[in-house]
This record gives sequence, C-alpha cells and structure tokens, in this order.
Amino acid sequence: MTQALSAEEKARLKKQWTDLAVKQAQEGQWEDAVATNRNILSLFPQEPDALNRLGKAYSELGQYSEARDAYSQTLKYSPGNTIAKKNLDRLALLQETPSQAPAGVDRIDPRLFIEETGKTGMTELINLGSPAVLARVGVGDRVQFHVNGHRLLVRNSAGEDIGQVEPRLANRLINFMESGNRYAAAILAMEHGQIRLIIREDYQHPSMFGKVSFPSQGGGDTIRAYIKDSMLRYDREDEDELGNDDEYYDGGDESDDMAEIDFEGNVDSEE
Repeated sequence: MTQALSAEEKARLKKQWTDLAVKQAQEGQWEDAVATNRNILSLFPQEPDALNRLGKAYSELGQYSEARDAYSQTLKYSPGNTIAKKNLDRLALLQETPSQAPAGVDRIDPRLFIEETGKTGMTELINLGSPAVLARVGVGDRVQFHVNGHRLLVRNSAGEDIGQVEPRLANRLINFMESGNRYAAAILAMEHGQIRLIIREDYQHPSMFGKVSFPSQGGGDTIRAYIKDSMLRYDREDEDELGNDDEYYDGGDESDDMAEIDFEGNVDSEE
C-alpha cells in the first residue's frame, strides 16, 4: 500500500505524524507515540528523528531493550547523531540499576509556564546527584523541594536527590515557605552537565502579601525573573531536528503563546 503513495503524499503524512508524535509525547501518551513513530518508519525506515523519538517513547514505557535498539538503529543510519549517543549512555546507566527506575514519572511541559513578574524564576542546581540518578530524570519532570536545615534539596518522584538550590535563593525560598508560601518546580533544561530549574510561586500566604518571591536582579545573579522569550534554550546540534537529551521537549514549531498550568509542589521539612 505504501508503494502506491507519491513522494508528496509520503512527505505530507510524515509531517502530520511527526506533529502528532510530538503532541502525544507532550501529553504523556507514550504507547500512542510508539505507534505513530512506527507509522513514520514504515514510510521512511532510515529516518533518524523518528527512531530517536521511538527510543524516547520506549524509554518512558520502561522498555529499555527496545529503546536501545531504536537508538542503535539511529546510529546505524546516522553515525554522528549526538542524541542517540547520549541516550544510549543514559540507558546504560538505567540498565545497571533497573530496580530503582521510578514508575510513572510526573511530567509537565515547561512551555506551559508563563511569565509572571515576581512569581516565576529559574536557577541552575548545584551539588548534582549521581549520574545514575540524573539518568532517570528529564526535561519536563516535576520535582519536589525538601528542606534540610539551611539547604533546599531537589528530589525526583522517587525521592532521590538530583541537586540543591544555590544558597542565596534557597534561604529566601525556605523563609517564604516557612511563612506559608508554596512553590512548584520542574526541570527546564539539562545540558552540558548542568540542570536548570524553573520555580513558580504556587500559593502566597496572606501574611506574605506584597512580598516578591523572585525579585528582578542585575549583574548575572542566580535568581532570574522568568523571561518568556528565553524560556528554553535548545542545543541544535548538526542537522538534528531535536536538540537535547529529551527530544520531545525540543521538537515541532515553537510558539510564543503559552497557557498557564497549575500543579502541586510538595515541601517536606526535616529538623
């Protein structure tokens, strides 16, 4: 049947299915994403982007052997593909500790955040966790805060420490949380051995009325107001359509229109 399709029809189907695959992934519909990417591969068996997306979908489903096969196929047809190489390295770490891989990771699309002066900020984490722990998180994952003395730890859905908020911002947020504020956070970017976190004031206690969680800062301070136009900085390497470790949050057309999303941020205190 596919042989009867013209080149123009194949190209049209490829675009439709690619857009659908990205949408399905952003909504966490990983089984559907597998089927959609396989549709693309039925027409274009050597398509690296579809193979990478297929590998990502299998990874999210916990089917690591299938994910490894998909990424290996990418390298067969595109030996220099950095996305496939990075994800194969990550899968190798996951295979070493399969029992610790979290099920049902809680994810959001970071593009759903909108700029709101004073209520949204971003920062780079310090004292990152082990490579095996970092291999189990990705762009768009929700994270939880855990207060430990003067430290504000950041944990994944399995309760593993992935990093720490830098002291200046940590002190401010801890004080605000102790006064009743609540915050939600998610991984905004993972690149070059760094993790960038986006944090949003989810609830302001009445006693904190008029107090700004994220004051605008100059001079390159770590606390940064959330700026819509620079919300996501993607590394577009070579001619890959998708440019960071988490393909689905770097694919498709980017839009300046964003909708606000509410989600819960958990704060645990520990003496």
